[in-house]
Amino acid sequence: MLFQDRVKLYGRLMSDKGISHNAYAPLFYRYLWKCGIKIKPPHVTKFSHNVILQTILFFTVFAVFLSGVLVFANSLGLNEPASSQIIMLYFTSFLVSVAYGVMVSLYILQIRK
Repeated sequence: MLFQDRVKLYGRLMSDKGISHNAYAPLFYRYLWKCGIKIKPPHVTKFSHNVILQTILFFTVFAVFLSGVLVFANSLGLNEPASSQIIMLYFTSFLVSVAYGVMVSLYILQIRK
């Protein structure tokens, strides 16, 4: 059975159980599947793998957003933050990303049960 066929079968099974499309196939997973990356759906993946993947996803998006804000602030002529402030900002965003990853993974674990 091809990977795409397994994903479609998984989608039918989850929709038959009354779980919404966005819950069993988040946007990021659908994008990866369309790109040909064979990643297991979130509800059949280990909790630790979900935490790591969700943390990396959120931190990447959040870091790009923060970098854009810093560049925009510098272009407006606002004071440039010190390097220690930037490091602390990214460290804090990493901690927030870990918290987000754990919370989303707990939600997926709750749906799985």
